[in-house]
Amino acid sequence: MWKNHFSKLLSRSVPAETTRGNWGPGLSCRRVLGIGLVGAMVSIFALAGSILLGAEPETRAKNVILFIGDGAGYNTFLATAMYLGKFDPKTGKTQLEFEGPEWLRVACATYPLSLSSKPQKTGIQDPELVYDPAKAWDKQTGYQWLTKTATDSAAAGTAMATGQLTYNNAINWSDFDQPLSPTLVEIAKKRGKSTGVVTSVQWSHATPATLGGAKVPRRDDYETIARQMLSAGVLDVIMGAGHPAFDNNGQPRSPDQYQYKYVGGKEIWEALEAARAKPEGTYLGFRPVVTKEEFAALCSGPTPTKVVGTAAVADTLQASRSPSRMESPTVTPQGDKKETGSSSQSNPAAGQQSYGSAVGTLPSDDLTAKPFQHPRVKTVPDLPTMVAGALNVLDDNPQGFFLMVEGGAIDWANHANRPDRMIEETIDFLAAIETVLRWVEKHSSWEETLVIITADHETGLIWGPQADKVPFQPLVDHGPGRMPGLRYLSTRHSNSLVPLFARGPGAERFHRWVQGEDPVRGPYVHLTSIFHVIASAITGEHTGKEGQSATAFGLGTYLYLPVFSCEPSFPALLGLRARN
Repeated sequence: MWKNHFSKLLSRSVPAETTRGNWGPGLSCRRVLGIGLVGAMVSIFALAGSILLGAEPETRAKNVILFIGDGAGYNTFLATAMYLGKFDPKTGKTQLEFEGPEWLRVACATYPLSLSSKPQKTGIQDPELVYDPAKAWDKQTGYQWLTKTATDSAAAGTAMATGQLTYNNAINWSDFDQPLSPTLVEIAKKRGKSTGVVTSVQWSHATPATLGGAKVPRRDDYETIARQMLSAGVLDVIMGAGHPAFDNNGQPRSPDQYQYKYVGGKEIWEALEAARAKPEGTYLGFRPVVTKEEFAALCSGPTPTKVVGTAAVADTLQASRSPSRMESPTVTPQGDKKETGSSSQSNPAAGQQSYGSAVGTLPSDDLTAKPFQHPRVKTVPDLPTMVAGALNVLDDNPQGFFLMVEGGAIDWANHANRPDRMIEETIDFLAAIETVLRWVEKHSSWEETLVIITADHETGLIWGPQADKVPFQPLVDHGPGRMPGLRYLSTRHSNSLVPLFARGPGAERFHRWVQGEDPVRGPYVHLTSIFHVIASAITGEHTGKEGQSATAFGLGTYLYLPVFSCEPSFPALLGLRARN
């Protein structure tokens, strides 16, 4: 009865065509229980959950690798799969390497605590931001709701790094204007593991900053972030773009103070360069690397204990190369990047019907650029090479490691409404994932390594070529090597669900964090669940915090209560049954 009522509520105003085919529900479970329990029932269930979760120790993982495709929603992956010929039009399903039956698959909500750009000192969740399937799939207002309630990468990264919801703009910083602890890298370090972050954008950007353990109230305080990442003692590998002396095409330039901030300021950069000039020189224990050859050398043989790699390019490894509409991105108070350039992509009146968001768009057929059409920057490593090097450094630790890998420039391409660059960046991201999967099979095993693949949010509100007139129109497959039919409906982030895949020890714990069921994507968790799952996998305990009970862990600062599982035995033990 309850499920039928809930399904009817959620299916209102949802177009039928979106429920078929591409990237539908994948989490295997009999029923998903709701969260509409209040008062005494919350206390009873929380107590019961604590007792049950305390019955046996959690599965531990020696190694944990978290992949974050920044801005990569369902249709980002789908468009790339179509281009690669990994989409079956008969079944409407993609055939990516991490979609086999051995992988757990679930949707993930990304909403923040608030859209404020500074602490409100209340810790109160803005209810309008909480993912609501009925609002998200509404034919008339869905696009608008999705684009006006979105997280930024700072709040999203904080959710994954600490398990806490916070305001947009915060890097591991609370709504009460305090740093948040512990972060995942702190937990991993305490357990004797090595840690690292790798990205295709500046290494002090929001996602590597949060997952790298930095703590600042504003995401644009890059200099402080970089200094913390180097000096806090919780990172062993830092890799990304952001070289002050090279432009987006990998050409030398004369840097100014603005360019130095991404690497901690001019003084820090000069110290890094001085250390690099010595055969075995280090700065704060880090061996600096810059050239493509230096990155490649890390992939095999002996390595330094700690490495900071700053590729010889400015903003991104490849996405911002010429011709580009992604030059000199700026950050709004909400943390969104806005591209400069093409007026056809940012004209609020372009192609808009009543369904559109606040920005105009063009379908991909109106854009002549194709993936890899323009020459690549040849003097920088690609993301798979950086990942291979990071693995070779980190796996020297017999206690294991935690590594975050970000396909950061997927977001930049989607902000700029560039499907060609979006597909390029997603292909590089998929190649980095394949590098890790091969490493697990050759040097580790699925019994000791946990791999999670997800996004911090969706960017661009990507749908079919006529989606401005036909709400939520599916993408159109034109075959391998051809651009799929698609349209961007925004240049900003959206509150859409994103995909999440997991395999390895502890992956099954995502079942315990299901918040609800979406009529199109199926059961969904929240980004905060990633912290809980990884922390438990690292510690072998029911929480990521020493001495804290599962009840406190579940309720937390913001009363973030986990749904009591998709696992059939779990609700049954509580004396609950979902009716047909």
